[in-house]
Amino acid sequence: MKRQVFGLLLVSSLAWTSEEKVSYLPPYEPHSSVSPKVREFLEASKSLDLGMDSTSVGYDVLGRKNRWNRFTNSKVSVPRQAKMNVQVVSLSVPEMGEQTVFAEYRFENGVPQYWLNGNPISEEKYFNSIGKNRASYVSSYVTSLTAEEIKSLLNGSESIYISEITDVEDAAVYTKILDTTTVSTWAFSNGYNGDGIGVYIAENGCPKSSVINTTHFVQNSSCSNGVTSHATSLVRIFQTTAPNAVLFQYAQGESPNIASLNPQVEIGFHSYSGNADSSYGAKDLALDNFIYSNDITSFVSAGNQNSSSGTFYVTSPGKALNAVTVGGVYPFSNNYESFSRWKNSQIKNQKPEIATYDYFSFPNDPHFSDDNGETYNGVMRGTSAAAAFAAGVMADVLHQHPFFKHRPEMAKALLITGSTKAIGKATSYDQDNNSKAAKGIPLYKNLAWNTRSRYWRGSNSCCFSGDSIVFTESGIVKDKRYRIAISWLVPGSYVNQNKTVSQDIDLYVVQDGTTIASSASAKNPFEVVDFTAKSNSDLKIRIKRFANSGVGKVALGYNMWFE
Repeated sequence: MKRQVFGLLLVSSLAWTSEEKVSYLPPYEPHSSVSPKVREFLEASKSLDLGMDSTSVGYDVLGRKNRWNRFTNSKVSVPRQAKMNVQVVSLSVPEMGEQTVFAEYRFENGVPQYWLNGNPISEEKYFNSIGKNRASYVSSYVTSLTAEEIKSLLNGSESIYISEITDVEDAAVYTKILDTTTVSTWAFSNGYNGDGIGVYIAENGCPKSSVINTTHFVQNSSCSNGVTSHATSLVRIFQTTAPNAVLFQYAQGESPNIASLNPQVEIGFHSYSGNADSSYGAKDLALDNFIYSNDITSFVSAGNQNSSSGTFYVTSPGKALNAVTVGGVYPFSNNYESFSRWKNSQIKNQKPEIATYDYFSFPNDPHFSDDNGETYNGVMRGTSAAAAFAAGVMADVLHQHPFFKHRPEMAKALLITGSTKAIGKATSYDQDNNSKAAKGIPLYKNLAWNTRSRYWRGSNSCCFSGDSIVFTESGIVKDKRYRIAISWLVPGSYVNQNKTVSQDIDLYVVQDGTTIASSASAKNPFEVVDFTAKSNSDLKIRIKRFANSGVGKVALGYNMWFE
């Protein structure tokens, strides 16, 4: 069906749609529930007779599938007072009560310029006006509970979702990657190294102190897996990319209380993997709610496919819509790694949003055997490494451009528009994804230079005139390449219940009365176009809210990059 924009008929080939678009989205009514494995644990406990001490169940008390089922029909026993390791996720997202804000930022020819609510403003006055000082929202926690304790929580006044905690899926030169992505030549050479930026890592294992920079590392959770080569590699990659950022460690599945940390936390990265099927699970829900309520830019690995016959679904929490999910690219061929997961979840939003290099070598690092018998040899390859690297790059960007602090919707739009180094065979690799996102690698120079950025913040009823936001981009140059992206935040609790976004927003670009680019997906919380200007005429940008449930704030970011 054709739709009219600015009185013009849109050509259907200009817009990619993966799903039928609907103009009405359902309301949200949260209710407590549990995962199938937790339900089985509860049922097993309920079947106990008063004289029994235990009963049988197909999963052990850690939520893992009984390994002996591969050989026999036997099942492990669950003691009456057995506890299960679980993640408890709040389904109630607090109303933040933000006042309506429209901000614009340009960084062209090395000169930063700010506007607030349509008026030019100095950098100092801008940050004084939008200063953020509020308690953080903890959307989830991990704990060990009996069946009775789980039932008690489910019967409480707060709506929650409880799921099992499963084993972590571990991921199996460096100066070349820094040079190729222009981090060394455009960030480091200009003095940008993450200074003053707080970042958290969600990882149960701890890094070996003799390998990392301990002055910029704070351990805020117990080291439940001991010293691991995986954690050591991730911290090493991040610290080499953003050497002056401060890294705080928290447990996997934990939503950190970041209110009192110094420096203030702006970024998080999660390099562990959860469920690898199509389901949007507790880890995805918790991370979406955490990002939505705390405005933390969060990077998640897409996951490593260990078998060529597997499904290739992105692993959790990489299915989180508000997160930036990162795929892996082999640096020597510039192609996607054959193991990098790409398949979209039941929500059918397109993942990953970006991809970058994932094979790192630190030849001068000392080798050691970690507490689990794994060997650290200074080499790491996998999407975990790509996520750590992407987080480090963003820390450098925030050091240079504080405008993007606490604006995860802006950070995602910026990363998508800055993904300009083409990945070989990307279109044929990701067979269920027609997006222009994740087809190129982010280059630092295209994240931090030649960009125009805007964001809109406020209640659900703010910011749109009718169904649209319309503005003009001037100073356009004929035959120059432009990439424009929008991104917005969605409450994870809504996504979990309705299996779709709470707001569907589209992007259109018009020049000389003709629509030259558009992006109108149905399930994504982002849109992106890549085009060459047909003339020197201004661009008219239309951001249209096609569908709205009436739930959730407006947190919408826009970025334009040009060659």
